[in-house]
Amino acid sequence: AAEKDGQSILFLLEANPGPGLGILLAFAVFGVGISKASAPGAIIIHFLGGIHEIYFPYILMKPRLILAAIAGGAAGVAMNVALDNGLTATPSPGSIFAYMVVTPKGDTFKVLLAIAVSAAVAFAAAWFLLKTDSSNNDDLDSAKSRKDSLKNG
Repeated sequence: AAEKDGQSILFLLEANPGPGLGILLAFAVFGVGISKASAPGAIIIHFLGGIHEIYFPYILMKPRLILAAIAGGAAGVAMNVALDNGLTATPSPGSIFAYMVVTPKGDTFKVLLAIAVSAAVAFAAAWFLLKTDSSNNDDLDSAKSRKDSLKNG
């Protein structure tokens, strides 16, 4: 599709920083302890740096938040389909800067809107899931170790 049309929606699917941004924003606002304190730094690394792996320990700490990531991702895909969005190449790393470099001329607002919608949906879902969570599992260091062991194992 990219060769024929000059862009493809497929480049938008995996690299969308919106779901991770929404989840990290929810932790920054509604989290507790170290997860709340570290979320703003993680947002910078994730959104500006394009290192999406930074939000994985937050989900491992509260596994129900995978639902927020799925909801945000689905909302982003729906918006990209509705707006006929595509990128000219894979944004690598998945930072907002890389996204903008491979956004077709004149489509910047549409692509940013899809990212914003996916972030908003993920934020709302994560807010609800954090507010209704009765567990006391806020051990971010343990979740980071678990992420590393899952990667290496």
